[in-house]
Amino acid sequence: MAHAHPDEAVVVPAGCTTTELTLLPVWALRVNAKIAESLALVGVETIASLLYLPRSSLTSRFGEGLLDRLDQALGNTVEVLKPYRPASLLSVRFPLGAATTRLEVLIEAARQASIQFCERLEKRNVGAREIFVTFDCPDVETEEGSQTRYLTRVINLSQPTRSSVHLRSLLKVLVEQLRLPAPADVLTLWARQLDPLDDWQDELFATEASDFRALGDLLDRLTARLGGEVVVRPQLLSEHQPERAFRYVSVVDAPPKNRSETPRRLKPAAQEKLSGPRPLRLLEHPMELAATAVVPEGPPIAIRFHGTQHALSTCVGPERIETGWWRGPHIQRDYYRMTTQGGRRGWIFRDRTTGRWFLHGWFD
Repeated sequence: MAHAHPDEAVVVPAGCTTTELTLLPVWALRVNAKIAESLALVGVETIASLLYLPRSSLTSRFGEGLLDRLDQALGNTVEVLKPYRPASLLSVRFPLGAATTRLEVLIEAARQASIQFCERLEKRNVGAREIFVTFDCPDVETEEGSQTRYLTRVINLSQPTRSSVHLRSLLKVLVEQLRLPAPADVLTLWARQLDPLDDWQDELFATEASDFRALGDLLDRLTARLGGEVVVRPQLLSEHQPERAFRYVSVVDAPPKNRSETPRRLKPAAQEKLSGPRPLRLLEHPMELAATAVVPEGPPIAIRFHGTQHALSTCVGPERIETGWWRGPHIQRDYYRMTTQGGRRGWIFRDRTTGRWFLHGWFD
């Protein structure tokens, strides 16, 4: 009723549940979208229309799930509802003894608080990716008089952690850059969202997992000093036009899904979307070059760029890439993977609109 009723606020009187429900669309039963679409095609758009149909025919055509949802809505079948229970807040409150702005005192308080905070994370076998730091600053003069002001800063991490050493280094950077409105007398570390974090067993030899953890620590330190909008990594997009097939995202906002997946690896799913090999490095802008071909629209046998002629030993293609008219300028390109007689492997394309040739990247 709350999601599908046309009124913004509705109260169903006792005994009128069935009557009110029959006015709602079928999708209000939380059925599969394809089922709701199939019923709409035959004119069954409301729950009232659904009640007129034989139950046996509904089961044979749409399965028992549709009738289960209908019976639950009407109260004929018990539906066990699992209430949302937010995770308990994990926090460590560390009094400073007296209000102060001394850097060394604040850094030491952050160190002590981080040890206690990470001990609690370890007891729960969890880690935190977003850690808040709150400073209580009493006796701040406002229009209402003297009161306590709370200054909160956040530390975003590229991967969940419960390492007090790592957290302490990030807190030190945060405190050094901090400008308190008044002397602080309490420091609080807290986190709302906690992630499961199994114990990582040390390996006999250096492994990619340990390298990845070290890389994550480095990224966190750089982010703390330079900002999350500066420390970024490329993310593949489902896009045919090569120069638009990726974007840069913050390493702390979009981390890899698991710690064994390094940022430099391409996912198999992403590789399958590509119809041919791609250079790891594209030119910032495709560079025009002169090409010599046996037939006007065929693969070139030689190219000329930077004033030097290069004969080609191989030229594989074309791979045709086009974009839709709604995207703006219509892109029509034929791509070739070429190898010069000197051994350099490049990615070139012919603009099918103008007939001009361009170099787009090198296979390093």
